[in-house]
Amino acid sequence: MKDGFRIVLDVDTGIDDALAILYALGRENIRLEALTTIYGNTDVDTATRNSLQLLELAGRPDIPVARGVSRPLTQPFNGGAPHVHGDNGFGNYDMDPPTTRAVDIWGPDMLIELARKYPGEITLLAVSPMTNVAQAIMKAPDIATKFSAIVMMGSTLSHFGIGGVVPPMVDANFHNDPEAARIVLHSGARLVAVGMDVTMHAKLRATDIEAISAKGGPAAKAAMEASRFYLAAYEGFYPGTDYCGLHDPLAVALAELPALATYETLSADIECAGTLTRGQMLPDRRPSAPKERMVDVATDVDYDRFAKLFAAAVAAQ
Repeated sequence: MKDGFRIVLDVDTGIDDALAILYALGRENIRLEALTTIYGNTDVDTATRNSLQLLELAGRPDIPVARGVSRPLTQPFNGGAPHVHGDNGFGNYDMDPPTTRAVDIWGPDMLIELARKYPGEITLLAVSPMTNVAQAIMKAPDIATKFSAIVMMGSTLSHFGIGGVVPPMVDANFHNDPEAARIVLHSGARLVAVGMDVTMHAKLRATDIEAISAKGGPAAKAAMEASRFYLAAYEGFYPGTDYCGLHDPLAVALAELPALATYETLSADIECAGTLTRGQMLPDRRPSAPKERMVDVATDVDYDRFAKLFAAAVAAQ
């Protein structure tokens, strides 16, 4: 196995999660240690199956997949987002059934095991609701600082939030489990938030889908077919647009190459009670703001460079 930038991906696979997985596999410097799966875009069993199928299609069945939690800490699972990701979480595109199985360890326990075995060596990328990460931190608080960083695909400071919910300034991951996001924010970990302020400007268009599919291998072609569904969903939500957002792949890119972005370091917290703000990350820029929950928030990205990196990495699969 190659050395390099070591990551664990916590995924609710999901089309953009699938693209994030392929991006990680296609980057020479990234060493993908494991996937932990969770509810979110779809249920946890479907996310686990999709992850196993995709890894097999990419020729990487050696990467362990650990099934994680099936619902938020305090609420029932809301059913996912089939209108965005399809009934099977993969744009209704059918991959062959997996021949491999998830490993016999609970997702949060795998996070604990890896953090303790390789302290300071692994970056945890949570591109999903934060429940697996929160469960691991509640069970073993010491692991929060054993990851070199926890990079969260979550938050929005100025871009409007997701549609279909009451709070106007929430992303899907924090909205799905605000209590879990708050636990992670209070954990003492080194935190990076890659939210809708930047991910909504990382664009995948029909022309990109065609170009990547033409160059790519079996996994890339499957993911691009699924992305057609994802693109159509975005065009329906936002009339006049011709792209879908590369939320999760951008988080992987910035974890490996932080210089692609600019950041604001601030004190922040997650609202868990407000009718209009539940799930929102609220910045506190006052001089007196608590220093124990600081987070580096991505505010701008070299999108042209990212687009080239993304196309090359995914097409390699």
